[in-house]
Amino acid sequence: MVDTTLAVSDLLKAAYPAQYYGQISADHTLALPVYDVWGLRDSTGRAIEDLAAIPAASELVALTAAQVALFLAFPARGSFNIAVDAETRTLVHPDRYYCDNKTPACFYDAWGYSDISALPDVSELHALTKEQWQTRQDSARTGLQDYVWDNATGTLVDYTAPAVVVPLATQAASEISGWIATQASMASAMGETFTADMQAYVKAIRSIADGTDTTSTKLPDRPASIMS
Repeated sequence: MVDTTLAVSDLLKAAYPAQYYGQISADHTLALPVYDVWGLRDSTGRAIEDLAAIPAASELVALTAAQVALFLAFPARGSFNIAVDAETRTLVHPDRYYCDNKTPACFYDAWGYSDISALPDVSELHALTKEQWQTRQDSARTGLQDYVWDNATGTLVDYTAPAVVVPLATQAASEISGWIATQASMASAMGETFTADMQAYVKAIRSIADGTDTTSTKLPDRPASIMS
């Protein structure tokens, strides 16, 4: 007896070498839902009643199981808009989630943009796994974690912004307009004068602020004795 089930399955796989396919819409995007041809269902789970209604494989976009799985993750921008290269019949952004080379990196859900011209060229992007994308999204609960792409290892690494270095002259100017000015006002109000240590401190700070002192690398310590 001929196993007709096996024969039909073999014929189906011969006609459709990939398990999953999608049609190209008039605006060169992927039409949803897509087909699980081997399973005779579409990506919503509905049965394909008429296989003859599906175009030939040569007219469709072949998809991987991983790509189909990504349809189940809700798009960041509310609806899918998956660009297709009509000439090669492939997805322009086959991996959906990407980051760029900026410091820190910018992240893109490429299947959620109504206009992909807003995206960098795919050659300038790095594909991310769904897990990498989700880890970054989950960090929003405490403030989005910044990352950079490490070209040496091909992975995302945490990014910590470098400390802002305030020029020493700027620090000195702030000291004069801040703490020193406060002490001078207090001394005047109390009819007192600065001690010799305080006067020396003021002169040292002033020389840093006006650029006379070009050798100091930090502000001197504030004096313990201020007024007399």
